[in-house]
Amino acid sequence: MAGLDDLSRGELADILRRLRQLETASPLQNASIGSNGLRVYDGGVITIQNGGLNVTGTATITGTLQADGTIAFTGTLTQSGPSTFTGDTKLNGPTHINGTTDIAGNVTTTGTFTQNGTTNLNGTTSVKGNMSVTGGGKITAGNTVIDPSASNGGVTFASGGGVGGNGGNVVVKGTGNAGLITDTTAAVFAGASQLTVGDGYVKIDGLETVSGVTANLYMDPSTKRVKRIV
Repeated sequence: MAGLDDLSRGELADILRRLRQLETASPLQNASIGSNGLRVYDGGVITIQNGGLNVTGTATITGTLQADGTIAFTGTLTQSGPSTFTGDTKLNGPTHINGTTDIAGNVTTTGTFTQNGTTNLNGTTSVKGNMSVTGGGKITAGNTVIDPSASNGGVTFASGGGVGGNGGNVVVKGTGNAGLITDTTAAVFAGASQLTVGDGYVKIDGLETVSGVTANLYMDPSTKRVKRIV
């Protein structure tokens, strides 16, 4: 049986009750936005106070993103396009740079620096401290080459000759001659001739002969030492 509508009773009380519910309700405390989305315009701002913003899908920014404060990224960060950093920048952990890199300004490194591949230094270069070239490497300066494999470590010249070491001795090499410096003697070689200078004596091998002149030097036939006649 259908209810009767008592026309003697007004609906104002019910209307006030529903209006009070609307005024005191908080529908956005747990709200969802469907496919039509949410639009903020005309200078409107969304303020998050004492809360957070969780994005489990995709956040797309086609305008300007301005962040003041601490920004923490966890996971993979991919940046496409130019990037400008103003102020101190610290990279903690391994850093890999693939591609051309230009650095304008001073660079200071602390720790071991390893360079694999060709290194080009354009401009004045200063090295403070020791420098070691290992692995049989060579140092080339113009026509001069410092080669650790040449004469047990030596310097060679593109025009011929060089300087090397052998058993604690110094060897000077020319195109057709040579020299040897030891702890006690210094010798010069040219073809079949040799001049040796020691402590208090001079020795000559392969000396040419002459006749019909007054002798002023004497050469010992056994030791080949030259002595002045007085």
